Formats: sequence, C-alpha cells, structure tokens
Amino acid sequence: MYSRSRNLYSFLIIALAVSLAGCASSGHWPAGLNSAARRRLRAMPAVASAWPGGPAGGRIIQTRHYRLYTTIDNPLQLRLMARVLEADFARFIRLVPGAKPKLPMVGYVFRNRSQWSRYTRQTAGTQAAIYLRIKAGGYERSGIFVAYRSNVGEVLSVLAHEAWHQFSFLALKDHLPAWLDEGLATQCEAMRWRHGYPIFTPWLNAPRWEMLRTAIQRRQLLPLREFARTQAGSVVMHTGAYIRAYYAQVWSFMLFLEHSPYRPELLELLAMAKKGKLNALLAHSGLTKADTQNLTLRWNRVAGEIYLHHFFTRHPGLKQQYVIFIDRLIKSWPPALPKDGYVTAARSLTP
Repeated sequence: MYSRSRNLYSFLIIALAVSLAGCASSGHWPAGLNSAARRRLRAMPAVASAWPGGPAGGRIIQTRHYRLYTTIDNPLQLRLMARVLEADFARFIRLVPGAKPKLPMVGYVFRNRSQWSRYTRQTAGTQAAIYLRIKAGGYERSGIFVAYRSNVGEVLSVLAHEAWHQFSFLALKDHLPAWLDEGLATQCEAMRWRHGYPIFTPWLNAPRWEMLRTAIQRRQLLPLREFARTQAGSVVMHTGAYIRAYYAQVWSFMLFLEHSPYRPELLELLAMAKKGKLNALLAHSGLTKADTQNLTLRWNRVAGEIYLHHFFTRHPGLKQQYVIFIDRLIKSWPPALPKDGYVTAARSLTP
C-alpha cells in the first residue's frame, strides 16, 4: 500500500515539470561557470564509470549519497551534476538535521527526450501517459527521479528540484502537502557557481520572479487558505497562466518562510515529519486512514490547510508580512535583500 500511495502522490507533482517548460535557464552555462572555471573542471579526474547493461555510452556517477545513471557523456556536465546533487544533500540536511534516507539515492538523467520517454514507458506502467505530458523537466516516482537534458542550466535546475522530492519521500516518515513539498523544491532551482561549486540562490530565480510579478499585476495569486488546499496535480488542468502563478506563489511563500522569523516553525514542521509525528495533527480532521495512506485530494486539502494554520497563519500579522515581502521582492531585479537573511543564507552555502 505504501508504494501505491507514493505512486499516486507522484501525480501531485507533475505540474512541477510542466511549469519548468517555461522556466529554463536562459544561458547555456549557469552563472559563475566561465571558460576558466570550465577548463579547471575538465582537467579533473572523471567522476563516472561505464553503465553495465545500460544504453550505449551510458555512465554511472557514484557520489557519497547518490547513484546517478545517465546517457550524458560530457565529462564536465557529469561533474556538474555530481556536485549539484551533493550540494543539494547538504542543503537538505540543514533543513532536516539527522535525516537518514536509504542510500544511495538513485536517479536517471537522459541525454534527450526520446531516451527519457522510452524509459518512462518501460517503467511507469499506467502512469506513463501522465508523465509523457511533461514538456520539459522531470519527475520523481517512488523515490527515484528521472530527467532529461535540454540545456545544461535547465537540467541542473531540474535535477536539484527533483532531488528534494526524492529526499522528502525517502527521509520523512510523514508526507508533506503540495504547497510545502513544491515550495521547498523550488528553493533548489537557482544557483550560482563559485570555485567550481554551486551555491543555491533561491531569491535569484529569474523565471519564478518574473512569473510572480506578472501574477501580482494580474491579481492571480490565491488566498493563502485556498493556496494551501490546492493539489499540484490539479493545477496542471488549468491554463498556463494559472500554473505559472501557482508555482510563483509556492516559490515566494517558501522564500518568505525560510528567510523570516517563521523559519523555526518550518524546521519544527520538517522535524515532526521526519519523526512521523506530523500526522498526529490530523487526528480530529475527519480524514480516514485511506485518505492518509493514498494521499487523496481530500488529504491534501485538509492537511495542507491544517499544517499552514498550525505552524504559520495562526500568527497575527503573517499574511500582511508576506504581502509586504512579495511587494518588495518584485520591485526590481535583482530583488532587494530583506535585512541580512539572504546574505546569511548565501554565506552558509559557500563551499
């Protein structure tokens, strides 16, 4: 039943990859990876070995926490993916100290969409048709993430995003509602490179920032209560504008929580999920055991709202503080840094 539950939940996150179709990196190489940095990385020893029994030219990247199967054969890109995954893991452990997902965590990154589609048809069963609707990006299913390369910047962003969903599945005993799981995943999408290592800069996510500005101008943001009850899988049934606004909102709200006085509550929520104590908050909610096991639409609506209120919106002034935060966020690019929060966060990620 547990495996089936997660398979159902994977449909919840399909809108992620659909939204990323309009969220690709604008440049071929991410910021900070200039020609000199790339030359230094190319000169380093290879990080991949042959993929026995895999596709022609397939490689396996084995890092401390991950085993990545890929058909990408560019040595530099292989090293970049390895470093993004390990930087991701370090970020995840800062959010959920003491988490112990089963290792190695496994993922697949294909050189092109054709290979990705073939793998999806062979492994996703009846859900394959759902995943094949993804225009660009990737998905996570039953603790394994699957992506393909369109350009270097985009594949690294998608990889980092999907790795959070994988970690959430493998390291947390209780599931997170869509607004929280997707919001945390969006914080991994934007990065700058320094001395050959990625530094996550979630506030410098230009595509999400542009989507947020547009959504605010068009008054498309959802009231927080409705936002918390929205299932990501249902978002994909709406227009492209609605999808972009939803993901801009989960990005901006999580950015607000991570860099505000409410960060301790966020960490408490994740600690409870890790220990399997989060579901206790749903005891008198009317949810059935089947709702919780199958992560139904009803579960997401109820749990999403309860968790948001219990940890966050019950605090007077939070909603207004969030409005002020996003109003300041969209005033200019790059966004103004609120107090020292972003600076402190960036320093903590410096390798």
